[in-house]
Amino acid sequence: MNKLLIALGLTTVLFGCSSSHSDQDEQLTLLAANRANIIQSKLPVKSGPLSIMRASSNGKIIELMMIYNETAPGAKPIQVILNHSIKQYCLQADTKANLDAGINYRIKMRNSRGQLMIDQLLTKATCKKSS
Repeated sequence: MNKLLIALGLTTVLFGCSSSHSDQDEQLTLLAANRANIIQSKLPVKSGPLSIMRASSNGKIIELMMIYNETAPGAKPIQVILNHSIKQYCLQADTKANLDAGINYRIKMRNSRGQLMIDQLLTKATCKKSS
């Protein structure tokens, strides 16, 4: 009888821990979806040769699709633009709060012909490296 109670107690604790973790993942997924919808409602955003065209979420990741016109006047190499974008995202208070909570960002940059040039995951660790 004691073994049965101990086994039942351990099972309850394990299910309790897993549902708590699952609830947190679900909350982060909903937060990422909400934030992506807010960003999407303000798009497209154009800044020189860079245009942010789409925001969506995939689990705990907010995906940002950008088009970069490398042939536009004043265009810089795409890696320079990516590094600048990462620094800007890491400095924004709402982005920083999302990263601290466990949400990540994926920056995808395509050229004007639609070819994927950059696919960069932005995490809390990425921000620490770039600062």
